[in-house]
Amino acid sequence: MTSIVKEHEKLLLDEISMETPKRILDVFSGLIRESGSEDERTAAHFLASLLKEWGVPHTVHYPSIYLSVPKTASVTALAPAAKSFRAKTPSFSVSTNGVPVTGELVYVPSAQATDRYDIFDAKVKEEVNDLAGKIVISEGLAMPEKVATFHDKGVLGAIFINPGTNIHDGICTTIWGSPDLDTIGNEPKIPVVAVNKSDGEALKAMCQTDTTVIEITTSLEKGWHECPLIDLFIEGTEEPEKYILLHGHLDSWHIGIGDNTTGDAALMEIARIFYKHRDKLKRSLRIAIWPGHSTGRYAGSTWFADQFALDLDANCIAQVNCDSPGCRWATSYEKMDWTIEVGEHCKQAILDAVKEEAKGKRPNRAGDYSFHNIGITSFYKLSSSIPQEQLKEKGYYPVGGCGSNIEWHTEDDLMHVADFDILHRDLKVYMTSIYRVLQATILPYDFRKTADEFMETIQQYQEACGEHFRFDQAVVAAKELRQSLEDFYLELQFLKTENLASPAVKAANERLLQLGRTLIPINFTRRGKFHHDPAVQIPALPDIAPALQLAALEPGSHRYRVTQTHLLRGQNRVIWAMKEAQKIIGKA
Repeated sequence: MTSIVKEHEKLLLDEISMETPKRILDVFSGLIRESGSEDERTAAHFLASLLKEWGVPHTVHYPSIYLSVPKTASVTALAPAAKSFRAKTPSFSVSTNGVPVTGELVYVPSAQATDRYDIFDAKVKEEVNDLAGKIVISEGLAMPEKVATFHDKGVLGAIFINPGTNIHDGICTTIWGSPDLDTIGNEPKIPVVAVNKSDGEALKAMCQTDTTVIEITTSLEKGWHECPLIDLFIEGTEEPEKYILLHGHLDSWHIGIGDNTTGDAALMEIARIFYKHRDKLKRSLRIAIWPGHSTGRYAGSTWFADQFALDLDANCIAQVNCDSPGCRWATSYEKMDWTIEVGEHCKQAILDAVKEEAKGKRPNRAGDYSFHNIGITSFYKLSSSIPQEQLKEKGYYPVGGCGSNIEWHTEDDLMHVADFDILHRDLKVYMTSIYRVLQATILPYDFRKTADEFMETIQQYQEACGEHFRFDQAVVAAKELRQSLEDFYLELQFLKTENLASPAVKAANERLLQLGRTLIPINFTRRGKFHHDPAVQIPALPDIAPALQLAALEPGSHRYRVTQTHLLRGQNRVIWAMKEAQKIIGKA
């Protein structure tokens, strides 16, 4: 990093002020920013007024997005004794429109999340059968895979026991964003409700000791809504067509201070500072603030990914999510998200910005990461979090935001969740990480790490399936790619002293972007470019991940042979992508 970049970086960081974030939190503390609501529009118009005040060029789009807004829910035990329980229903549950669904209650155990990384990945614990006509009760949040599993078993409805005193709002559809013709039939087909831990344990005990008859009701409003989406572009001076997309969601459950008012405040403060010092930016910064995150399964970011798909493909150099920064006690950066090629850049930026060691991992399928199918390098999602030891001391269970504060997605996500000193730290992290990419002569993406990850994944899958399927060709292709990348990065070293206008530098950066466009989709997606995979967890190199189940199947059975066929096709896709990557860097 040159001395002038360091000087300008310090100048930007010294500009951070809590004046604007405090104004935003004060206004938003009186609004319930449910997507499609008047309060959401009020919030968007307030942020747009700040941008106008600062002179920042921006557009407020009004996309029509598909939402499901929960209204009421109930759970009532009819036998062996009459009793009512407080309940909520998640977005995209089937609405009974107040008409009770009645059935015998059956308990089915579920795996519960042990970490914020796996909160979206917990599944039904064991194989379950003979649930037709029953209402099931199970632990955890009403996540899409669990709901789909129960539906497939023929249940009438499902009750989920949340892990604490509060009931957490959420969404249970597997459809990512607004549906298309391929996904239109994939909405949940059963009513779903959630209860808190004490009520859930009482219901569980009832049905384990006696025949228990339950009725549940749900009421939701579903349809297409025009919602505000803020889109601003701060133009760089040397390569203005290339940009980082920084984004976060505007809508909230209830007041939503920690999720995501603090994020909106951070985005606006970054916009203010970077626009003021736009003459010091080599590349551009685009900032988007989404609707439809909470009740549309990331419908706003999905609309944006669709609407601007070709431009994103051509010009977006990274996408960066900003969700739940600046929350109380959240001083750890050991639970970060990034695609592996940008991990070392992020670790160094965090260390330099706040003197903290950082750890990160493969992003899970959540959090407005609507850009994997395009193949865009990604970093950050949830921001800093409460350190693990402190979580244990407090007895907190994993949640999906608010810096690990358990007020997440509840009525208690209020002003006490915010911490302006921590927000200042998180702003330094975001700004340092972003500024260095905007200024870098050669984009700081190391796809050798990607090739290493591929080799590890293929080895894991080979060990799992043994001689039932061979990945020898994929191993050879991964090793060849790794060696070719080593040669490519040696060549890049000679370009780092050039300037951004150099044709050789531009060509090298374009190759880096094309590596991402080619290698990221095979590691994170099953569907094709410009489509969206479902909101269920996707393993590494998903086309060959069924290798993990192959050895448990009866050799020669229909399922066994179908899985082998799937793996053959999947291996072809993986090898093809790695060979394409070698062509991109001129090593094929």
